[in-house]
Amino acid sequence: MWMLFLSIILPLFVFASPAEEPEESNIPILDSTQALFGQVNTVANRLDLFFADQRADDELARSRIRIRQNYEIRERATLNNDTTFRVNIKLPKLQGKFNFDFKDKEDKKKKEASSKAEEDIGVSKLDKTWQFRADAGVNASIPPKVFSRARVRKNWETGEVIHRFVEQWSWFSDRDWEENTTLDSDLTLDEETLLRFSHSTDWKVTRKGYSTNHGPSIRKRLSDNDGISFGTSLNTIVETGTWYVNNYRISTTYRRNLYKHWIYMDLTPGLDFPKIWSFRRIPFLALQFEALFGGF
Repeated sequence: MWMLFLSIILPLFVFASPAEEPEESNIPILDSTQALFGQVNTVANRLDLFFADQRADDELARSRIRIRQNYEIRERATLNNDTTFRVNIKLPKLQGKFNFDFKDKEDKKKKEASSKAEEDIGVSKLDKTWQFRADAGVNASIPPKVFSRARVRKNWETGEVIHRFVEQWSWFSDRDWEENTTLDSDLTLDEETLLRFSHSTDWKVTRKGYSTNHGPSIRKRLSDNDGISFGTSLNTIVETGTWYVNNYRISTTYRRNLYKHWIYMDLTPGLDFPKIWSFRRIPFLALQFEALFGGF
């Protein structure tokens, strides 16, 4: 199994290179989305791109290889570590087949005329189309765990708040089908600070489990090479027909560019307050190293 995996993944590294990011003013996702969304969305794009958020990978749509090594230690538990690989390969021709236009030609002309008028007066609005993305990955465990995911997403705005909806279906070799729905609401506080309210549901279709997660977070870019994220969350689950709060969490993540936007480190200290321990505090510390190749 490992020889088969290496025979697939190693050729990709031959054509890959350390993912040295271009200057911020030349990053395609920032150029294109600022024209569509305006300044209120540019901060979210910049921060999500730095923190390697899935949304940034989806909307940037570049071919990349991510290798992540995670370590986590917590009270009343043994050290947990795992290695994950994520390969995103851009296929423009296939991507074009999923670009559907549900408007007739007359509506399209009106939209183009309206967009031009908005540009003339310096007003920009969100793109109202749905976006489709799919990816696959491998968890480097023994035996290896394979997964595949498909997502649709859409953004819209309410005043200065941008709402981001994502619907995702996933298949995992060790636990079969799962469904996840996410709704994030972003508010820009300043040029380097973002306030985000997140709501998500996780439905384990095959294993018949259901949970939700809710809470605010603040992301801030400290410099070109580091940033910090602070958040609190509330987790609920449905078990034997009863819906109840399962855990509270407070955590902070510090992310650092260690080498030329190629190797990153994430350090996350936090506190969990699980119901199983009568909501007593459980401290934990997570450390992640990420190697990023591509951008091709």
